Amino acid sequence: MEVNPLQSILRPVIHVTLVRDGIPELTLKFRERFRIGSDSECDVVLADTDVSPIHAEVWFEKGIWRLKDLSHKGETFIDGQPVDTVELEGETQVLFGMGGQVLVLDVRELPHHTINRQLRQAFKATGYVPVSEFRMASHRLLRRFLREQTRKYGKIIGALILIALLAAGYAYMKHRQLEKQEALAQDVFYRMKEFELTLVRLEAISTDRGDSLGRSEIARSRATLQELSASYDRYIGELGVYSEKLDEADKQIYRVARIFGECELNMPKGFTEEVKRYIHEWKLSNRLSKSVERARAYGYTTRITDALLAQHLPPQFFFLALQESGFDSSICGPPTRFGIAKGMWQFIPSTATAYGLRTGPLLELPRLDPRDERHRVDKANVAAARYIRDIYSGEAQASGLLVLASYNWGHNVVRHLIQDLPKNPRERNFWKFLAAYRDKIPKQTYEYVFFIFSAAVICENPGLFGFSFERPLPSTGQ
Repeated sequence: MEVNPLQSILRPVIHVTLVRDGIPELTLKFRERFRIGSDSECDVVLADTDVSPIHAEVWFEKGIWRLKDLSHKGETFIDGQPVDTVELEGETQVLFGMGGQVLVLDVRELPHHTINRQLRQAFKATGYVPVSEFRMASHRLLRRFLREQTRKYGKIIGALILIALLAAGYAYMKHRQLEKQEALAQDVFYRMKEFELTLVRLEAISTDRGDSLGRSEIARSRATLQELSASYDRYIGELGVYSEKLDEADKQIYRVARIFGECELNMPKGFTEEVKRYIHEWKLSNRLSKSVERARAYGYTTRITDALLAQHLPPQFFFLALQESGFDSSICGPPTRFGIAKGMWQFIPSTATAYGLRTGPLLELPRLDPRDERHRVDKANVAAARYIRDIYSGEAQASGLLVLASYNWGHNVVRHLIQDLPKNPRERNFWKFLAAYRDKIPKQTYEYVFFIFSAAVICENPGLFGFSFERPLPSTGQ
């Protein structure tokens, strides 16, 4: 059938976004009739056993996009209700199959520049953006970011950068006029963390898909995030957080907290003294010195930090391997109901397999297994960095110390406690975790976090704390 060119131009685009585990992954655009199903001949292929070969059809008729179920089983659902033929308006979530895939069908014309233009006009006219408008704009941007991430990296990240710059500019111009300067600084810090969290998730998707264009855009956004972080550092400098009156040991504790993604402005009372207590514990044995020397002798300092930096993680997660194994790649843990943990990162079998490491024939024996890739240092480093990244961008919400707690207890009580906290970096961080669950945190996990954190503090300046070995990691420049 011949298509009228004018009708083709006027026909609105329908955006089709695949949603997997609640995360939008891929967006396609259609102007013509298309079919959805598990058959490879369909225009939208859903590789799921609950999806029929030709499950549904979508077409444009009389000014309206329509969807028809072709599964013959009534297994196309909108808002939990089966549908046969339905007119599509706005944004509609459709489930194909009882346990199948979710697609978001969006027939709206999406305005790409409206929010940016409004914010620029407000900033130009008044010198600041009202907080309520900023938050509304941020939420709308984030939703659009997740829907269109595959094809619009540049535009979306540019919008995020603009929002972050406006927030930083607003904070800097207004802080001299407000009495609660620290609260305002915290607002800037956690907005930066939200921006970082979005970038980490996008980086993971881009890396997994081999999207070179996305990676170049992300690299530019990373550079902008570093500039914003430097501006925040100048800001807390004006607040006198690192004043000359502050003890040098306390300064190191503050700096390491910041490296791990915690805001030093609202550090809990007594935290620095508790860290110093664990620093003293390290002095009672030679475990730290011997472990650092072993890492240096085998080149692990570079090999581990390279794997972490490749995932844009703080290199101080290096000390997680110190606590797990003392940098001994041959180590094996005791038998547990989850199996035997092996290697420098002490992966249990299920986690090792999930992150691409093959287990060996001695799986059920607490012995070194040359065929078990958990003992292969470089492969295990890459798997550990990916695992840490997933915790960092998932339940830990960019809080490095929550990552440590999650890594230690995994699927047990600590992870459930973390997931009970609100899902944003301002409310889900180690400071909030301590305040809410100090009496519930398992002793093992509590000590695990503080031993790693205190080791990182010591290794920023070993001589300051009475240790004779050289600094194992490059300077952070802070």
